[in-house]
Amino acid sequence: MSKLAKYGRHIVLSALLIALGAFGVYEFGRAERLSYSQNLAYRRIFTELTDCVDDVETGLLKARLVNDPRQMVNLSGELSRSAEAAKTGLCALPLGETSTVRTVEFLSQVGDFARSLSMRVLDGGEMTDEDAENIESLSNSAKGVRASLDELLAKMNDGSLSFEGMNAGEGVALAESIAGVEEELHSYPSLVYDGPFSQHVMGRESVLLKGQTEIDEGMAGSIAAMYLGSGAKLSGEGDGRIASYYFENGVKKAEITKAGGRLLWLMNSRPVGERSLDLEQAKSRAADFLRRNGFPDMTESYYDIKDDCAVINYAWTQKGYIVYPDLVKVKVALDNGEIVGFEARGYIMNHTPRAIPEPRITAEQAGSMVSRAANVESAGYAVIPLDNGGEAFCYQLRGTVDDKHFLIFINTQTGAEEDIMILLETDTGVLAV
Repeated sequence: MSKLAKYGRHIVLSALLIALGAFGVYEFGRAERLSYSQNLAYRRIFTELTDCVDDVETGLLKARLVNDPRQMVNLSGELSRSAEAAKTGLCALPLGETSTVRTVEFLSQVGDFARSLSMRVLDGGEMTDEDAENIESLSNSAKGVRASLDELLAKMNDGSLSFEGMNAGEGVALAESIAGVEEELHSYPSLVYDGPFSQHVMGRESVLLKGQTEIDEGMAGSIAAMYLGSGAKLSGEGDGRIASYYFENGVKKAEITKAGGRLLWLMNSRPVGERSLDLEQAKSRAADFLRRNGFPDMTESYYDIKDDCAVINYAWTQKGYIVYPDLVKVKVALDNGEIVGFEARGYIMNHTPRAIPEPRITAEQAGSMVSRAANVESAGYAVIPLDNGGEAFCYQLRGTVDDKHFLIFINTQTGAEEDIMILLETDTGVLAV
C-alpha cells in the first residue's frame, strides 16, 4: 500500500473538519447575525457544496476506469470545475475563523493532478501504478468527505444543526469539536506532480520575507493598531508557511507576519451604507492605500462590485512588465471609500525583483503566432506563473474574438503560447477566466 493510500482516511477527516470549522481568512466580511432568509441561503450553499463533492467523487471513480486520453481530458475539466465550485461554497459559509488552506489545497490537487495526468497521457506517456494509487486515495477521500457532509445535511434538515445558531454563538458549536485538527493535517499526503498546487510548489517559503527580522507581539500590535485602531488585541498566532499574529478590534481583524511585520490581510465586516462613490473614486482610494502601506508600482487588473463594495486586483509592475504572481486585492466600501478588506498573500509569497531578459522575438512576431480568429489590438509585457511553479516572461496580447475580449500570453524567449484568458465584462466588473 502506498503512502497516499495509508493516509487516505486522514485526508477524509482533515478535509471535512476543516471545511466545516473554517471560514477563509480571505473572506472579507459577514453579518453579525444571520436572518432567517440568510440561514436558508447558507443551507442552499451547503447543499450545493455536497453536490459538488459528490461530483468530485464520481469523477475520480471514473478516472480509475478511464484508459482513453480523450476521456481523461474531459474528466480533468469536470473535476476542475467541481472542485472550484466546492471551494467557492466553502468560502461563502460562515463557519469560523480557521484557515481553509489545507481544504482548498486538497480540492485544488484533485483538478490539477487530473490535468497533469491527462497532458502526460496526451504526450504519449502512460498511467503508472503510482498514478492509479494516487487516484484511488483521492477517490476514497472524496467519498468519505461526501458521506460526512450528507450526515451533517441530514442534521440541518431535522433542525438539530443551524447556521443561524452557529453564527450567533448559540446551539451546536462545531468550532469546539475540531480542536487539534491542524495536528492531523501534518499527515496529509504529498502529491508530487507538475501542477501549481503540488507540494513541492506550495511548500516553498515566502520570497519577500526570507531573511527578514522576526518581530515580537508588542511590535506586531503596534502595526495592527495602524489598521484596526488603538483597541486592537491579539487573538491568536499562525504557524503555517507564513508565521503570523492575528489581531481584532470589534468587527475589524488583521493578520501581521512575524517576519518583517507586513500586513497579510485585513477585514472590516461593518455594514456598508448607501452607495455614494463610483468605481473610479474607489480605485483612487485603493491605489492611495497601497502607496501609503508599502506596495509601490501596482497596476490595476480586474475588479468586481458586489454588496456596495468594490474588490480590485492589483499586480506589481517592473520595467513595464505586469508581474501577475505579485498580487494584492483591495476591498473598498462605496459609501465612504473606507478600505474594508485587503489580502496580499500572492505578493508576500512571490515578490522580488526579476531578472528580465531581452525579448528574442518582437511583438509583431508574437502577434503572428496566434490563431487567425484572434483580432489582436494591443501588446504589452507580463510575467505569468507556470504550472510547475516557475514563471514566464511574455507579450500580453489583448484583442477580441466574437465580441469578447481576450488576453493571449506569448513567451518572449521561445514564442510559445503560454496561456489564454477570456475577459468576462459585466456591469459589475471585469474578471479573467
